[in-house]
Amino acid sequence: MKRTVQRLCLLLLASSMCLSCGCLGGNQNPSYFPYLTPFGEAVPTHAKPPGEGYFANFDPKATRLEVRPMDATNPVRTQNVFIATVYDDKNEPLRQRRVEWLLEGEGNIIEVDEHGHFGTRGQKVSSKYGFSFTNQHEHRITRGNNNPQDDFVIRPGQTWCVVSSAREGDTHLTAYAPGIHEWDKGRVVVTCRWVDANWTLPPPASVRAGSEHVLTTNIYRHTDHQPLANYRVRYTIIDGPEAVFLPSRTKEFTATSDLKGNAQTAITEVVPVPGVNRIAVEIIRPPDPTAPSGAGIVLFRGETTVEWQAPAVALNQTAPPFAALGGEVVFTTTINNTGRIESKSMTVTTPVPDGLQYIRSTPPAFGDARQLIWTLGVLPPGQSHVIQTTYKTLKPGPITCCADLKTEEGFKDEKCATTQVTTPGLKVTINGPTGGAVGAPLNYQITVSNTGGAPVENISLQAQFDQALEHETKANPLNKLMGSLGPQESKVQGLILTPKQMGQFKIVITATADGGLTDRAEIVVTVQQPQLTLAIDGPTKRYLTRPAEFTLTVANTGDVPINNVAVRNALPPELAFVAAGQNGQIAGNEVVWNVGALGPRERKLLQLTTNCQKLSPAAVQQALATADGVRVEAKAAIEILGTPAFNLEVKDIGDPVQVGNRLTYEIKATNPGSLVAKGVEIKATVPKELRILETTGAAKEKSRVGQVVTFDKMDLNPGQTATYRIEVQAENVGPGDVRFRVELNADTLATPIVEEQPTKITPK
Repeated sequence: MKRTVQRLCLLLLASSMCLSCGCLGGNQNPSYFPYLTPFGEAVPTHAKPPGEGYFANFDPKATRLEVRPMDATNPVRTQNVFIATVYDDKNEPLRQRRVEWLLEGEGNIIEVDEHGHFGTRGQKVSSKYGFSFTNQHEHRITRGNNNPQDDFVIRPGQTWCVVSSAREGDTHLTAYAPGIHEWDKGRVVVTCRWVDANWTLPPPASVRAGSEHVLTTNIYRHTDHQPLANYRVRYTIIDGPEAVFLPSRTKEFTATSDLKGNAQTAITEVVPVPGVNRIAVEIIRPPDPTAPSGAGIVLFRGETTVEWQAPAVALNQTAPPFAALGGEVVFTTTINNTGRIESKSMTVTTPVPDGLQYIRSTPPAFGDARQLIWTLGVLPPGQSHVIQTTYKTLKPGPITCCADLKTEEGFKDEKCATTQVTTPGLKVTINGPTGGAVGAPLNYQITVSNTGGAPVENISLQAQFDQALEHETKANPLNKLMGSLGPQESKVQGLILTPKQMGQFKIVITATADGGLTDRAEIVVTVQQPQLTLAIDGPTKRYLTRPAEFTLTVANTGDVPINNVAVRNALPPELAFVAAGQNGQIAGNEVVWNVGALGPRERKLLQLTTNCQKLSPAAVQQALATADGVRVEAKAAIEILGTPAFNLEVKDIGDPVQVGNRLTYEIKATNPGSLVAKGVEIKATVPKELRILETTGAAKEKSRVGQVVTFDKMDLNPGQTATYRIEVQAENVGPGDVRFRVELNADTLATPIVEEQPTKITPK
């Protein structure tokens, strides 16, 4: 009883506040409390708050109005959209704030944002005045065609106005936010210039460097596409190679459109080089003929480009890094044309360096023993000239050979290459782990190299190691024939040994070859017992359909590396796989990570994301980590709980309804969740134009205050639907569609779920 009295008092207090602020009728738009939705007919001008007082700043949250675009130029008979945003002092957009639109000059207001309900709907009052309200939610506005490119998006806190003009001239549109107290920040004037003109800019062009290129801008009427003369087009070189306009030889030139609507100029480079010039283009409407001293108006600013193309010739000279004394060495000269146009004839000159003797070349060279010359023909784009020159080495040491290039276009370049003339040499190295675990194979790489410039023949390898290390063949030592090695060539041979006990052990590698060449390398390995751990960290409770994230930690707690580490995590039926980090892959009901090697004291974290798909008191996942000679297991359990959910549907049976006739509102509340929904309460607000006749439902009517009907609370089982019906009779025609409002509250809801159903009432 005490709670019922408290609720009645709260309802009476809310009704009293609503009457005092004018929200139950009359022209109270906006009210003293801007965050309350006012009822009643919208007024065409800003009204002060009700009562005897004069409140100069009744909406202190609104502090600034912004309108975009501030300045626009459009062809006549098109539409321009202006978007206004009302901000608070934290630069956050404000919803449901009124904006008024006042137009002066040419053109008319075509449409304003008429979203909203009751008294907050926008309205176009005349062709020069309208008002609208900033949006509560985001909307995409389409122009009614099949072109999504000209749609525009209205975000929360924004509203819009559309302006058009059939004649040339200027539109001055004033946007006014009456809720903003500071005049300078609540009034914005924007301008839209209307012209009967359209244009085609010079397209981007590619021309040969050193030539001239003509730029043409065509200007014509928007309405009938007839050419427009006497328009000015200002061309300005923004950047790129040094270039000028002709005939003025300046970086800026203004052309006037002729009787065909063409405004032309020519551009050329000062020095022919490849590159791209960006050119700004401004289209200027001529001054009013009735005012000869008047200034022109810039209608458009854009850009175009001119790419100057030239042969992009690149010279390259290569040689083998090493050569054998007394043998042959080949130097390769390559000329590439990476440009877009051909390069004409060219000449390559190479002095024969000291220490080399010319043998032959492809193509053949002209000249003598001291200098070689090649004359080459046209080189098309993307093509190459290749010269291969063979010399005999005469002395050891570094020898550098250079090539000089000159093209008909005046391009010059020089490139050099160096080769080291040496004698044969033999080198052996062994690379691999210096620590290991009992039973875990050790992989070693043995590299045999010829460090000289002459071939090494009949190379033989021998590997000898302590008896605690075992090869799969059980042989010790191991012998391997490696054949021959060319100058600076290397060969790699693998060696796999398995430790059988802990301790320190030595591996010795010996290489021999013809000519008495020999070399030796060794490595010491420390063998210990491997130590591997595995743990699963994650939540112990989660709700059904919610994600559950786990971290698997695999660690080497010992002092020796562990190789071939792999982790497998088996998921129970209650958990569905979503994602795995660190390259984890799902295979059946298992998530597998190939971790690889873990160094001493190293650990790795493996991320796993699942989804709870079945209720369970304890869903257990099992993980297994394996490596060379070791395996460990880990388990983790999670409790999966249920959760309620809500769907609310409202429909009217008999819409539209004629005055005097009956209409039934049907309300359905459904729990599609997995847990019982406690304390479900339905509250319905019936429009004042409808009289409530009868209510029925899954729960009894608890109270009826004015047009608000509240039903008793009830519990909804998973999958259960509760149905309510309210029968009404139409008494008055509303100002358009009236709104039937339903609120669903429950013990687990922080805020109610709200649905509205529009109904159209027609006269008899």
